[in-house]
Amino acid sequence: MDAFWAAAATVALFAVTLGAFPWLASRVRRGGTGAGLLAPFQDIWDPAVHHTQTEIHAQLDRKAPTPSPDDPPWADRLTR
Repeated sequence: MDAFWAAAATVALFAVTLGAFPWLASRVRRGGTGAGLLAPFQDIWDPAVHHTQTEIHAQLDRKAPTPSPDDPPWADRLTR
């Protein structure tokens, strides 16, 4: 009987673990949290994503160039 409970506990733990991954993935997609937790798995299954994520973070860190003092105040509206 002890072997039955050990097997049942193993199957239950496996089912909970497999059920937790889709839940965690949907939470990461919606809120952007937990990316550090899933990043190693994402790098294993889709290595090309690492380059894309690096480029996205680099673009987010860029700042707009500051205008020089002799630029007219309406110059930014002319470029749009």
